[in-house]
Amino acid sequence: MTVDVGVTVFGVKEALKELKNIDPEIRKIVDAKAKDIARPATDAIKAQYPEKYLSGMAKTWTQRGRQLFPYDQAAARKGVVVKVDTGRKNLSVIRIEQKNPAAAIIDMAGKRGSDSPQGDMFIYNLTINAGNPSRVMWPTFERQAAQVNQQMFNVIKDLMATLNKNLVM
Repeated sequence: MTVDVGVTVFGVKEALKELKNIDPEIRKIVDAKAKDIARPATDAIKAQYPEKYLSGMAKTWTQRGRQLFPYDQAAARKGVVVKVDTGRKNLSVIRIEQKNPAAAIIDMAGKRGSDSPQGDMFIYNLTINAGNPSRVMWPTFERQAAQVNQQMFNVIKDLMATLNKNLVM
């Protein structure tokens, strides 16, 4: 079984890079439109973060000098952002990311397994209480995907038409 939740349009990354050189103001408008189109999905994702998950997640947890927990609902909601990035290393030009470490761990813990008995217990308890990974971002986006993808496709189609018109002149 395959699930198609994305639209692949070749040349978008290059077109956005070129647009930044040709007319940076139009590029800013395209970025703003992309964020507006993704807003229903990001709002739905933000609404899925509960007040708390597991009791231990309220405690501070630092690993290698980086604070990963405590989990905070407001911080998890604030961490959901839309990025428009044409960097060489990026596979997705437009993506929704979770910047909050605790929320990202909660969402994906168990996807790859763990390296310790404590990690296994954490994943087990999280799975029992919140389900399998991805717990928040992907399933919530899937419910919004068709609408977001269609609107994004229309913006990209308009962008390509504008670029082609400017190149022909």
